[in-house]
Amino acid sequence: MAEKWVIVFDTLCEGWQAWIGEDDKPALFDSKAEAESEIMDDFQALRHNQIESGMEPDEEPDAFPVPLSEYIQGRKAIYHG
Repeated sequence: MAEKWVIVFDTLCEGWQAWIGEDDKPALFDSKAEAESEIMDDFQALRHNQIESGMEPDEEPDAFPVPLSEYIQGRKAIYHG
């Protein structure tokens, strides 16, 4: 069986958070390409709304695809420079 993918965004306080589906569980995608396409569709709609409201549009999406097997809710990476 092929690996499922989730879309996550990283928050400073709560770490990784997945997009949630209608069943209140992480939304699952059949491939990385499908997840990336969903991210770009959502991002284009966000940029359109930002431009329409006079805001400076975001340059790139803040969400990214992760294999379900690697997703840990609240995961944080701490860098020591």
